[in-house]
Amino acid sequence: MRARDCRELMECWRREGRFDLLFPEVAALHCVPQPEEYHAEGDAFTHTMLALAAVDDDADPRVFWGVLLHDIGKVATTAFIKGRWRAHGHDAAGAALVPAIMDRIGYPELGADVAWLVRQHLFHFSWQLREDGCLTKRQRRFAEHPLFPLLLETCAADAAGSSGDSGKGRQIELLAGIYAEDVAGRQTADERAEGLEK
Repeated sequence: MRARDCRELMECWRREGRFDLLFPEVAALHCVPQPEEYHAEGDAFTHTMLALAAVDDDADPRVFWGVLLHDIGKVATTAFIKGRWRAHGHDAAGAALVPAIMDRIGYPELGADVAWLVRQHLFHFSWQLREDGCLTKRQRRFAEHPLFPLLLETCAADAAGSSGDSGKGRQIELLAGIYAEDVAGRQTADERAEGLEK
């Protein structure tokens, strides 16, 4: 299964009128407000659908479901604080809901991975990239997680669905480039080590 298959399945559920029954957590994003300077596209549901449209058809299904569910925690956490809408902790709140949703739609085996993508989709906001473009040891350890490439895809779709000035897209692009260079550098080092062993 690839993302295109998930998209077709979801469209089938929408045509049959089953989408809101299967995904009440997503349907509840209608009219959940977001700060306009970062989300000029509108409410959290509109943002989610725009982000979902940005998922490549050949993407892993976990990316598709991760993007669909990435902001479901905003329903419970969104509040007007200090002059603007905020959703503190929506990543963790949403991740807690994911396993039950994936079980409900018949993909329980994907639940833990999709929950991790939802839980981590804001990770880049805490990363202060160094000017030399290198990852810190802690960042490198995090980037070694087997789902990290899928997380970058999830975050890129999230950024593509945002019509505002959050800088998410630029940050993810920069991270993806640094990550690719880091992986290539490690592969070259491994190849050199293998050559020395021979």
